[in-house]
Amino acid sequence: MERVACLDPSPTECTSPSSSAPIWQDVLAHAMTGEFLAAMNYASLSEICADPAEIADALEHAQNERGHAAAFAAEGRKIGVEVANNVDARHWKRLRGTFLQCIAERDFIGCLIVQEIMLESFALASYSRVAKVAPGSLGKTFARIAAEEEEHLAHAVAILKTERARDAQRFDDKFYRLHLDVMTTLTQMLAKDCKDGHCEVCHASCVKPSLFEVSLSAVQLRGASLQQYLKTLDMLGIPGQVTLTWVTQLPV
Repeated sequence: MERVACLDPSPTECTSPSSSAPIWQDVLAHAMTGEFLAAMNYASLSEICADPAEIADALEHAQNERGHAAAFAAEGRKIGVEVANNVDARHWKRLRGTFLQCIAERDFIGCLIVQEIMLESFALASYSRVAKVAPGSLGKTFARIAAEEEEHLAHAVAILKTERARDAQRFDDKFYRLHLDVMTTLTQMLAKDCKDGHCEVCHASCVKPSLFEVSLSAVQLRGASLQQYLKTLDMLGIPGQVTLTWVTQLPV
């Protein structure tokens, strides 16, 4: 299968997208949806922060995520496709609902766990994997955004390690409750087959069966994401024998 052409176009626009452009369109759509959801989450987080510095930090994060979404949309235009997003799609809406529950409870730590540990772990791992195989500026954009997500993750880990040191059992219990909700949804999104029907993000039919044409697979992305997640939990200090059990409880 021919790879995407004209990703770094000359002044003359590319008018013939390659046959793999529809695959990248769906990959970009899922990435852009995640970035818009992150922007919404950080904007909501700013509303429960009391410290002006925390408010400013949350709003800056929201702006950064909107910038990521715009970058993904621009990559789509380079290959001649319109990249849509749907934060109301089944899985993404469920993730947003969990975050909003943390907002309703004014649970700042819960918000960080959902957005900056769970969602960012999956974004970092998925983007890094896509960056290795995506051609031209598309790969560079995924790599750049993955590096920025890694910074977000490191920032959150520092805060959450301090929080866990205050009461490890209480922290781990909270984390596990959120894990069962959020990580179940994320792993369902990256399951080999969409058993529950259309994801409502892919442009037409499910993109997963076609990912091999651009050297990707849902299994690879899921595996890389879970590895990153476990690595992050290790950084937080949660015992490995505990987190491995958590992960084995997730749907296949």
